[in-house]
Amino acid sequence: MNKVPYVERGYDDSGLTGECAYLWALFLANEADMEDDTFGYSKWKSTAEQLAPADGKPMPAVVHYAELEDAIARYTKDA
Repeated sequence: MNKVPYVERGYDDSGLTGECAYLWALFLANEADMEDDTFGYSKWKSTAEQLAPADGKPMPAVVHYAELEDAIARYTKDA
């Protein structure tokens, strides 16, 4: 298990910040890769690529991904 990323919400507390969502997508892709879950790896890697910072493309301020929120809840419920 990798180090679990932080959870940071937007100003209205309704979604994750873009950077937080990106870090969680990378974390979940790595976790799926270590578990040999090819579907999970592809899903989270694709999400991370959509959120990745790039030249001329700003990082989203807030994102809303229900599956990402569910996955975060599974990892943070014990914390």
